[in-house]
Amino acid sequence: MDTNAQLPDDYALNDLLGRARLFIVELIAFVETALRRLPEHPSPHALGYITRRALVPAETALRRAILLIASTLEVPAPRAASGKAARPPTPAPHMPAAPATRAPVFRMSEPQPRPVKGAAPKAEHLPETLLPRIRVLTDDVLFAPPAQAKPAPPPRDPATGFLRRLEALRRAYDDPVREARRWLRRKAAPGPRPPPISAGKIPGARRALGETANSLLRELTDAARRTFTPNTS
Repeated sequence: MDTNAQLPDDYALNDLLGRARLFIVELIAFVETALRRLPEHPSPHALGYITRRALVPAETALRRAILLIASTLEVPAPRAASGKAARPPTPAPHMPAAPATRAPVFRMSEPQPRPVKGAAPKAEHLPETLLPRIRVLTDDVLFAPPAQAKPAPPPRDPATGFLRRLEALRRAYDDPVREARRWLRRKAAPGPRPPPISAGKIPGARRALGETANSLLRELTDAARRTFTPNTS
């Protein structure tokens, strides 16, 4: 299987990655400027607009750039299983556990298009767990006390997830080679992995983004797909 013909040459790859870098940094600057103009607690509508307008296209471009960088790196060898079991650390007595402050990780997968309704054949018989159950109306059922409703969880600030997503984008942009190596390690590990690129519409591509930006996203997508699609000819 010859895959060398699928890899872009150095000049074309550097040019494409350079244009992607400028595109991403402009979108990050747009997000940061918009956040400075918004109130301390922006509305979900405003965050949704910034997400569609800038955050998603930047993530899409960076994800494809990381895949192209990964195509230039050596695939890491699988780690050998150690014979000795790792000994868990002994917690210090009378010391409260420190809160976990894990940095957000850039997502290297995209949602796939949903299957068309009616495409899958319907089962002729429902499993037993899905069959309707008939309950006998005894006195215990009729006069049972009503179940107490669980307290509703506190409302989640929509800005929290947005800011962690933006931080993950910044961290991946600052060191895309690190992200490429991390993706290669996960790809080489046993077990199924979600595809990094959507098989449907390119996330973030929309008419309001402009033809130049949409053309760049298509170019990045085509290059990433050619790189990681086996050549069986």
